[in-house]
Amino acid sequence: DALDTATLAGLRDRALLVLGFAMMGRRSELAALRIEDLTFTEDGLTVLVRASKTDQNSAGAMVHLPYGSHASTCPVRTVRAWTAVLEDNDFTSGPVFRRITRHGHLQEGGMSGAAVNERVRVLAKRAGVKGAEKFTAHGLRAGGPTEAARRGVPVSHIAQHGRWSSASPVVHEYVR
Repeated sequence: DALDTATLAGLRDRALLVLGFAMMGRRSELAALRIEDLTFTEDGLTVLVRASKTDQNSAGAMVHLPYGSHASTCPVRTVRAWTAVLEDNDFTSGPVFRRITRHGHLQEGGMSGAAVNERVRVLAKRAGVKGAEKFTAHGLRAGGPTEAARRGVPVSHIAQHGRWSSASPVVHEYVR
């Protein structure tokens, strides 16, 4: 609700937050996403994570996301709305999450991992979240597993979706 989705930054930031949470994404994964890594299907959205912290050989991983119940928090619809804006501005390849000038103009380059982190902090402050100055994009990575566990999703499924090794106990640290 704290986002102004009438602006480019508001649309981008909504897609960034919703997608990051839904895919249990690392800030580096979000910063590295390219338009060509997104595939919209009848069932939802498939995101190709080309490389990540636990994928040092860059084998890649596919993350499948279904439609959500609410349009404003649905990863498929929020990312589709954002990529439609990119296409309207002649960006059909390259970074998904692009820099936007203070005057609201899209830039060629994508956001860095540090910029993703800073956006999460700024948005938490804007939303009036207590302790927002300590928020980071890592909360998106931890929020997904926590919510999935609350809903009774088995840890093995959470680990697979979040791209943790099935043998790794680390996934348990993310369920808070």
